[in-house]
Amino acid sequence: MKILAVDTATTSCSVALFADRQLLAEEVYTAGKTHSRHLLSIIQGILDRCETSPEELNRIAVTRGPGTFTGLRIGISTVKGLAAALGVPVLGVSSLTALAYPLLWTRQPVVAMIDARRGEIYYACYSQKGGSVEADGTPRVAAPEAAVADLPESGILVGSGAVLYRGLLEERAPNIQFADENAHVIRAASVGRLALDCFDGLTVDSVGALVPEYIRKSDAQIQMSGSC
Repeated sequence: MKILAVDTATTSCSVALFADRQLLAEEVYTAGKTHSRHLLSIIQGILDRCETSPEELNRIAVTRGPGTFTGLRIGISTVKGLAAALGVPVLGVSSLTALAYPLLWTRQPVVAMIDARRGEIYYACYSQKGGSVEADGTPRVAAPEAAVADLPESGILVGSGAVLYRGLLEERAPNIQFADENAHVIRAASVGRLALDCFDGLTVDSVGALVPEYIRKSDAQIQMSGSC
């Protein structure tokens, strides 16, 4: 079984290809340009390098959010278009879960934080239990000053939100550690690995039901509601 995994939830972009449970290739693009300019070329490049045609894909996974509104729409619409054309199942994976996943081997609580702009962060706390990833509560959005109250006594912070507000977080939560500088980007390989067990258990999303998980309203929605 060949699985394509895609992430466009933040300013970075990542694509990975799996054959069964083996990672064949992954590319992470961090230049920060609009994902619509390069996502399809990255996908095609990985397929070409792995000598795989689109018709050989059996499943596609993608981050469903939270994250940047434009990035999520680009990634999900691209995946839905491919899945519909190829007739393959899709699965949406939490971007916060994928961000935390590589650090769970430390067996410490991991708090994934993504910059939500407007002085806020998306965040969720994760732990490893029984060999699987378990979220301690639901993803939230708040100002970093408020998010501090939800942090565990010790653990690891990771993601663009942790980087942006590191000074404040270090001051308010002195026992918290920060992930290595190379760990703050979502990896499509993590998206694919999280999706593997779901696909093995026949858990999928219908193409029509796969929608972004924004958590909060977009600026356009706020402006529209305020004008009514």
